[in-house]
Amino acid sequence: MQQDADQIMSGEILRELAEMREMMTARRDGGRRQLDESIEQAGKTPFARQIQLAVIPPKCNLPVFTNIFDGSICAVHHIREYSWSLLQWEENDAVLCKYFHASLTGEALQWFEGLPVGTIRSFHHLQNIFLGQYINNNMLRPGIEKVFSLRRRINESLRSLTTRWRIMCSEMARRVDEGNLILAFINELFPTDLLYTEIFRTKDTITMAELREFQEEYLTLEEKQAITNANEENASLLPRTANAIASTS
Repeated sequence: MQQDADQIMSGEILRELAEMREMMTARRDGGRRQLDESIEQAGKTPFARQIQLAVIPPKCNLPVFTNIFDGSICAVHHIREYSWSLLQWEENDAVLCKYFHASLTGEALQWFEGLPVGTIRSFHHLQNIFLGQYINNNMLRPGIEKVFSLRRRINESLRSLTTRWRIMCSEMARRVDEGNLILAFINELFPTDLLYTEIFRTKDTITMAELREFQEEYLTLEEKQAITNANEENASLLPRTANAIASTS
């Protein structure tokens, strides 16, 4: 009888051990699957392949962003501050794209992480999507996207940029408010521009009429500087011309 009882107990212990092994195996397999899914999810990025594969330059360290966007502040101002903090890398799409999430928090970061995988082709593309998401008036979004697509061309004069901006303002009249038109212009000035220095401090309160007055003032300065530079260049050529005439006479 004792032997039968021992056998029954041994059988129960063996069954319990087998059940425990099955549970541990299932838990281990489930944990491995969860880990694999987490790794796969972490590897997903909204950036296109050329952005994903681009290498961040070794000297490009992540700056300390003083303006962290949570969805409740001005999106245009955030883009401006972010671009300014990475000004020396303004031509490097990989840097501007890959660091952007570090300037977001809360709902804005969740929005970024929810972007479709592999869809962002450039920082300009990301900027347009970001502004489209966080500019409140849906009726103005098509106009807003056009306004903030204004780009200063290489070596473009202030006169040319201002002319293109004014034409755009005429086209966007009643579709985009003056505040965003003004910010779009300021956004395309260089921080080293005298005009930028003049109006940046009052960018949130400056009126369209005041901006146009500043534009005219600095357009005049630009044109006077161009004349001065041309005169200096011509003057520097005079001795060479005189020497050339003397050598042939």
